[in-house]
Amino acid sequence: MFAGQRGETMKCLPVKIHNMYTTYLHFNFPLCTLLWNDHITPWLNEHFIHLYTMMHNTGVCWVDMLETDYFYSDVSEIIDMTSKDMEAVDDIVSFVIDNIDRDFYATIYTNEYYLPGRGAYQRYTHMHQTLLYGYDKDRQVLIGIGYDGRQRFIESEYPFEIFREAYEKGKLEYDHDFCWVKMHTAYLNRVYRRTQSFEARIGVFMEKLRQYIHEEPDERLLRSDNVIEMGKNATYGMGIYTPILDNLTALQKGEFTHDYRTFHLLAEHKRGLYQKMKYFAAQKGIYDKIADLLAEYEAVSRSFENVRLIYLRYVLADNHYESIIGQLKDKAAIGKVYEIICDNAHKEYEALISLYDTFSAV
Repeated sequence: MFAGQRGETMKCLPVKIHNMYTTYLHFNFPLCTLLWNDHITPWLNEHFIHLYTMMHNTGVCWVDMLETDYFYSDVSEIIDMTSKDMEAVDDIVSFVIDNIDRDFYATIYTNEYYLPGRGAYQRYTHMHQTLLYGYDKDRQVLIGIGYDGRQRFIESEYPFEIFREAYEKGKLEYDHDFCWVKMHTAYLNRVYRRTQSFEARIGVFMEKLRQYIHEEPDERLLRSDNVIEMGKNATYGMGIYTPILDNLTALQKGEFTHDYRTFHLLAEHKRGLYQKMKYFAAQKGIYDKIADLLAEYEAVSRSFENVRLIYLRYVLADNHYESIIGQLKDKAAIGKVYEIICDNAHKEYEALISLYDTFSAV
């Protein structure tokens, strides 16, 4: 965690690189701006409970948390700026510095072909976000978080002129990239000050858990950019396992229908649900009563972590250890992943039904 600091010619807002929900940047970056604050951490227990899946127009199965575009608006002020809004910005570096001075974090799309240390640097065009939380005018750098060339999430420094070029060159790609680049060219968020810890509400958690168990749809919660890219033909909650398994069968036949992110997200989801149920069990004083049920769900969570590790190991090998987003081709590994998910989808359902009934009786 970086606690933040300020001087006459520099400023850094506090951030925390976490391992909670890291699959997609639209969740990862906001959480970096929030989770340094222990008063906000319990807020997580009301989020990242329900899931959905759709087929992306690239032919890959997209699995995601069912959360709104501005899922953190109750703990942070948010300003979402389109490419049209950003036309009024004369200089991106000044824009970032001015907003950091107002305690706003800035998440900006750039062309990573021009950003040293990124996997795309001087290799290929790649529009991606960087979270900026600080600057140093003496050293002429912006300070932020992004992925390095090995897909590791790290803190980095970006010289003013280099970041300016990456941003300006990125403008040329707006009309050729995914819609979210133009829709969310810049995110600004300023964390609300809290003097007391957020008290997560078990009623909110229980309703979302019920919706997850019973595969309840809610198109209102689909992210607007995903609707544009993929439509509204989603499968919700525990129903996601049917298309996931179907697409694993297609993957075994050589079709590129899955990438690693699906299995990373599933592992994060199970680990998070387990932690949430522990939190509320302690809150309601029933931890000992449901310890055996929690142990059953923890075993499910470990199995999905095993799936993640199997997929990661073999997809790296199949792609010369250069990418985790490439196609998994090892049929034995695909078969093992299929077997574990098929077995644990039913175990998860049985465990969650029992846990839900026990919590409901409190």
